Amino acid sequence: MYLRTLFILCFIVLGNTFTSKGQIERIKRSCELNFPSEFISDGQDYFAALKPDQKIEFRTTFFSDNTYRISACSTVKKGKIVFSVYDTDKNLLFTNESFDYTPYWNFTFKSTVTCTIQVDVVGNNSFTPGYVMLLIGYKQ
Repeated sequence: MYLRTLFILCFIVLGNTFTSKGQIERIKRSCELNFPSEFISDGQDYFAALKPDQKIEFRTTFFSDNTYRISACSTVKKGKIVFSVYDTDKNLLFTNESFDYTPYWNFTFKSTVTCTIQVDVVGNNSFTPGYVMLLIGYKQ
């Protein structure tokens, strides 16, 4: 009985692991559509579950005199992805809300700055939970 319970538990854990990896790969392929080859990924995974009335925050550092691209995507079927970039003093530097919810944007910084990128989904009352991902890279 103990071995059977242990086997079932292992099966559930492994199944969830493979499902999560599959979700990550699917959403990453979606994000890569807006991530041209002249941009090199920063190598970080910006991936999180998004629930109703929740905002996700990611932190990263942008170095001076580089051009960066942020590409945002989600498995959420309804609503629009909003991503906003804030400096360490909580000053809004950019939001895609001002640009018709574009899924990507290029940035160039004059000095090195650590930022918080806040991700949210808006415009839908029947929101269903899903996943969000950002790809961030710099131009070669």
